[in-house]
Amino acid sequence: MKKFLLFLLFIVISLLIFSFPSDLILLFGNPHSHTAFSDGEPGTTPSDAYKHARDLANLDFIAVTDHAYYFEADYKGRDKFEVMKEMAKQETTEKFSAIAGFEWTAGVGHINVFEASKWTSRNVKTTIEEFYDWLINEKVIAQFNHPISMFGTFKDFEYYPEVDNYINMIEVGNGSWSKNDTINEEMFSNYIIALKKGWHVGATVGQDNHIANWGTGNDSRTAVWVKEKSKNGILEGFKNKKTYGTEDKNVKLWIETDHVSMGDIYYYDSVPEKIQLKVYYNDPDNEKIKTLSIYTPNNVYKYNNLNNNYEHVFEIPVDSTYSFVFVRIDQYDGNSIVSSPIWYEPKDGIRLFEKPKAKMYSNSENNLNFYIYNIYDTNSKANIKIYVDDELSFNDALELSSYEKKMVNAIIKTHNTKSANIKIYINNILWKHYDINLEEKIKVGIINVNPGFLKGKYILSNDISKEINALIIPSSILREKYEEIIELSKKMKVGIVIDEINDQLISIIPNKFEITKEEINNVELNKLYYNKCYKVLYKGKERGFIINKNVIIFPGNPFVSKNNEPFIRRLLNLK
Repeated sequence: MKKFLLFLLFIVISLLIFSFPSDLILLFGNPHSHTAFSDGEPGTTPSDAYKHARDLANLDFIAVTDHAYYFEADYKGRDKFEVMKEMAKQETTEKFSAIAGFEWTAGVGHINVFEASKWTSRNVKTTIEEFYDWLINEKVIAQFNHPISMFGTFKDFEYYPEVDNYINMIEVGNGSWSKNDTINEEMFSNYIIALKKGWHVGATVGQDNHIANWGTGNDSRTAVWVKEKSKNGILEGFKNKKTYGTEDKNVKLWIETDHVSMGDIYYYDSVPEKIQLKVYYNDPDNEKIKTLSIYTPNNVYKYNNLNNNYEHVFEIPVDSTYSFVFVRIDQYDGNSIVSSPIWYEPKDGIRLFEKPKAKMYSNSENNLNFYIYNIYDTNSKANIKIYVDDELSFNDALELSSYEKKMVNAIIKTHNTKSANIKIYINNILWKHYDINLEEKIKVGIINVNPGFLKGKYILSNDISKEINALIIPSSILREKYEEIIELSKKMKVGIVIDEINDQLISIIPNKFEITKEEINNVELNKLYYNKCYKVLYKGKERGFIINKNVIIFPGNPFVSKNNEPFIRRLLNLK
């Protein structure tokens, strides 16, 4: 009797400890598969895949996502996607959901779309921007597929705020081979990159079946927590990112905090210092945890050798203004499970996801350019302040329209130091805080030419020497120092401003160009503006510069007009 009571007590304690959500149902399935409606098993139809997944694999759901460009050919005189949707409806039961989808495939990447009213393909929407516009218009649920270099990574996960509403999932694993090693390290790494770039996507694993093994190819599954066991319930679970990708076909995983649960976004007034992350794990097959890893934007926390029934509360620092946290579990049998994230973000609509990258120089004015995003469908204001070594160096106020992406062109002043501490505030929230190594100013040799916008940004020298990084001279200097300048041009960019036409100048101009003695004023030629210059012709048309190897010849002084600066810097390699 005592043993029985102890056993009963153990059961009660276990039930109290492992608190998976009581209002949600856990389903297992496959969101990525193919039939002969595209390049799958010859002779098969979506109906065959649905039946196989339901009756042999015992899945709770499967999505057939044939390549859409195959839909341009009819099936028995009918649109393939319409036939697929009919088959999905016929094979759906109270216990099984058959989902109709398609895969848009292009060189930039492949994307699954679920239960849309119509289909499109790479032959119709040829660029990812066109396809994204289609997604926004159709307002459907979509998924980034197998994000690896072989298939494409969506322009390095370039972020589009409005599209983020509709691409809700990403594969961290893909494949239907019998070896159950589908969670690919490149895909997993790109999952983290997508999150850092701003995408709100939940983790999935797709079998991507191209033979008749829908759900039976291996044990890899996508798990989804749903409010009701129905197709609509599953799609709602996809949309809300209540998913995890798993190589274990029946493992249970759930994460939550005091504020929100897996797949949710918590919008804060001020950045919390830390969160209490609750992790619930249960494997009916008694497989223990080899390593539990908790990922944030800047850190990974690892815990080893944990039980097959596991609940724990972890205190995790919030290490980024735009922050996320998710869990990866690696079992002793080699299987892995990856959860969807929980996000912590500011309440206002402005986001700065990536740290600005720039080469910067000491004791100089430096360009610091970066993108900010408005994630809201209404206008949002961005008050931007940039501090250099705790001194305010840039202050501007911008307004972004609905879902707008805007470049911030900041000019910041550095001190005569080897490094600088940069702080970027947006709407009084510290978004980026980092140190950057400063290089010495570029040394430019400039003789008898008005330096214009070069003054103050570079070390300007009147001497011609090997210590300079670039040389700028008038053409009249060529008469005396032609050999020396040609020799220097083998090692650096040389800009020659025409102040006179002489034999030495003519000798370095390619034959197809002609320098006339006619002077012209206030002209824009080949992206460069000149107050006054000589007329230079190429095949009868006016030109704004001539390039001959490392020598760039300007018909007039391009340094006077500040509008010329970006292009001149590229021409003379003044980075």
